[in-house]
Amino acid sequence: MYYVILDSEKFPLSILHEEQYFEYYNPLKKDHRVEFRGSMNQCYTFVARQDRLSPMN
Repeated sequence: MYYVILDSEKFPLSILHEEQYFEYYNPLKKDHRVEFRGSMNQCYTFVARQDRLSPMN
C-alpha cells in the first residue's frame, strides 16, 4: 500500500510506502492529509492527474 500525502500547501504531493508513512507521520496528528491510498501505479496516476488539473503559477 502506498500513500499520497499533502504535507503543506507549499510543497508538492509526496508518495510514500506504508512503512515510510508510519515512520515519518503519526496518523492521529492533523499535520498532514492523506489524499489517496493505493498501489504505486495508482498513486503516480493520481499525482499526474492533479498536476494537470492544477493551474500553473
